[in-house]
Amino acid sequence: MSFIENSDNQIIVEVAIDNPINKLFDYRWNKSGLDIKPLRGQIVAINFGRKDCVGVVMGVKEHSDHELNKLKDVQGLAPVNPLPEDILGMSEFAASYYQRTIGEVLLPAIPKLWRQKNKWDLLTKEKRKKKKESNIKEVPTKEISLNEQQTEIVSNLIAKTNNQEYSCNLLQGVTGSGKTLTYLRWLEKVLETPGSQVLIMVPEINLTPQMESTIQSAFPNKKVAVLHSGLTDRSRADHWACAHNGDAQIILGTRMAVMASIPNLKAIVVDEEHDLSYKQQEGVRYSARDLAIWRAKKLSIPVLLVSATPSLETWFHAEESRYQKLTLSNRAAKDSEPPIIELVDMRQDRRVKQKNDHGFSAYLLEALQNNINLGLQSLIYINRRGYSPVISCEACGWISDCQKCSAHMVLHKIAEHKKNLCCHHCGLIKQVPKVCPDCGNVDLQPVGKGTQKVEEFLVKTFPQAKILRIDADTTRKKGSADNLFGAVHDGQADIIVGTQMITKGHDYKAVSLVGVIDADASLFSQDFRAGERLFAQLMQVAGRAGRSEKTGQSKVIIQTRYPNAAPYTYLKTNDVDGFLKELKNERELVGLPPFSYQALVHAEHKTIIAAIDMLKEAVNFSKADQNWPKSISLSDVIPRAMVGAGSCCARLD
Repeated sequence: MSFIENSDNQIIVEVAIDNPINKLFDYRWNKSGLDIKPLRGQIVAINFGRKDCVGVVMGVKEHSDHELNKLKDVQGLAPVNPLPEDILGMSEFAASYYQRTIGEVLLPAIPKLWRQKNKWDLLTKEKRKKKKESNIKEVPTKEISLNEQQTEIVSNLIAKTNNQEYSCNLLQGVTGSGKTLTYLRWLEKVLETPGSQVLIMVPEINLTPQMESTIQSAFPNKKVAVLHSGLTDRSRADHWACAHNGDAQIILGTRMAVMASIPNLKAIVVDEEHDLSYKQQEGVRYSARDLAIWRAKKLSIPVLLVSATPSLETWFHAEESRYQKLTLSNRAAKDSEPPIIELVDMRQDRRVKQKNDHGFSAYLLEALQNNINLGLQSLIYINRRGYSPVISCEACGWISDCQKCSAHMVLHKIAEHKKNLCCHHCGLIKQVPKVCPDCGNVDLQPVGKGTQKVEEFLVKTFPQAKILRIDADTTRKKGSADNLFGAVHDGQADIIVGTQMITKGHDYKAVSLVGVIDADASLFSQDFRAGERLFAQLMQVAGRAGRSEKTGQSKVIIQTRYPNAAPYTYLKTNDVDGFLKELKNERELVGLPPFSYQALVHAEHKTIIAAIDMLKEAVNFSKADQNWPKSISLSDVIPRAMVGAGSCCARLD
């Protein structure tokens, strides 16, 4: 890249810094100290205000609007190549689209240690290799064999890759149809070109170990870089550098991986593209799936969106031929059959006045016992961790609300005689009060149930069974998730109790029965996507059953008080397209996405009243503008459902 010197023979660079000031900052390029010409994308050390920090060079110019003697010098240059142009361009787009500064988007995507000048020397040194060969795990090579339907899809994708043009493709297939093996065979062809790199994205951290093992067995001679927030700072920095330098051919990661520096990227896969985890909810809010599509388009490469239950937006684009739809309609294993879906109407227990505090129907308990007798595994899904959602005072109606935000504090059982209240939204932890804070009543009772309470009941009901609980609490320590899922795959559990983390992407070979309890809570939500997400969750968890011939005819039992609700009826017939068509008609009727766009304007203040007043003033100011488009409507200012004490929002449709 060429650079221009001013009349004083001084080079000026524009630097992006991680702060909310929407501008680039001018610095003098220290030619003698850096001994290299400035390039767009270089990571540099600078002094901003009274602190040292790291920025990214976004441009080189001839003059500055400020006096040269008032500008500071660039203090150092990171010992890595400049960031590629596609990352810089995507960051500029994301900053504009999501209304954040370029520095707030670009800098957090660089690992923490690479944003610390005093760590650069350490990062350039190789890690000490462990001498013990026993710690080195050899992954057996697994040949990828495909059926006729899978082979046809791979040929289709290879043709797009050979054309070296952008294409967005939806790979929709029933659970167990071999979607992963299909796109791995495609990527195998992509990686035959020397120097090529591919990006595979998964929605959650706990899916990466299994996926990494699958990738390494399919590509034993390819280097894999893994990127997610669960890595140590050093590991993340090393893996990022490995991808950035082109040493890693396969980059596997969660949503943060979409911002990874991959200079020779030739294909992108977004697995479980419908998953909510692809949306960043803190800091810079973005959709990693949408950015992956944008990145693929700018690079003129194919992107593959994979799901058994695609999001309505993706499915709609495929139906409108903006994306190409590729379908796997049958399970890959010839001897495995799709599970039978049964709906148990829990209102029947109420009609016969049968007490049911534990939440299990007699039918489900009988099915669990039969499965244990057969030596097969059962999976119980309840999407709520902890012991009980809240505790309540029966005298005055007090409920354990969080004092820092608007969520309820969940009761957690720490030990046999010790319990705490924990807010799953803001993280506040408190001791359980001995008496009601409002009326002094000592009779405080847990209301509802979570995974801990379900586990406790099952241990008492089936004392001979091995019961395993998998949720955010039991997988908090490093390596605990790998150990728990390893125990499941090794047959060391008869009943697995867990939240949605047990439903995604795991290939259980001995699970023959899936029980779903308390799913109705997701039916009634202010989020218009609640029904869509419930259907996707249930379809995913149902797909964990009957994935091998040894389980025989598998079964999924869903307990509900609303058996005629659309998510349940379409689930029973395994009709994903039918459900999405009905959902599309509903959204079109009321003008919700994908038939409209929504923007959320969020305000925070020490008091909720001040935040509301500020947004109301903004609404009135906007409506007073004569050029305000008539096609845009402003909804009322309302407090957000899950926020701190002084937070509210307004929505633009």
